[in-house]
Amino acid sequence: MKRQDADLKDGKGIRIAVDIAIFNDKREVLLGKRLVQAGFGSWGFVGGHLKTGEKIMDGAKREIYEELGKSVQIELTNEILAIRENSLEPRFIHHITIIIKGEYAEGEIKNNEPEKCEEWKWFDLRRLPPNLFSGIRETLENFKQKKEIIISDWQ
Repeated sequence: MKRQDADLKDGKGIRIAVDIAIFNDKREVLLGKRLVQAGFGSWGFVGGHLKTGEKIMDGAKREIYEELGKSVQIELTNEILAIRENSLEPRFIHHITIIIKGEYAEGEIKNNEPEKCEEWKWFDLRRLPPNLFSGIRETLENFKQKKEIIISDWQ
């Protein structure tokens, strides 16, 4: 068995991420227009990879601060809206993403990573942009129906 195959068998090739679906009191969702290679130009949630040893909620808080700034207050819930499994171009790295719910409380939303995100906008759940990142549409449709979902790109 090749070294790379052994690493994948042991789970070393899998990345774990957390996304936060943030809603305001109008039931709008906050989405950012991605500038990174994976999903370039699509709209996605706040989120990113967990660091080694980092708990899911700690990673979610860190991602919110890194992407939106420290002045915004988002209350994280214990609700898991979806678990997404995918492998996206250009690197095709196997990802498992846990999507949790956040509620906007107050504060200014800043675009702290303009090299990764063009802008952040609130969208009505009935009027989402056409170009959504992997699993976002399914997650939000199921959220409207009060369902949890597991989304997989794997056939």
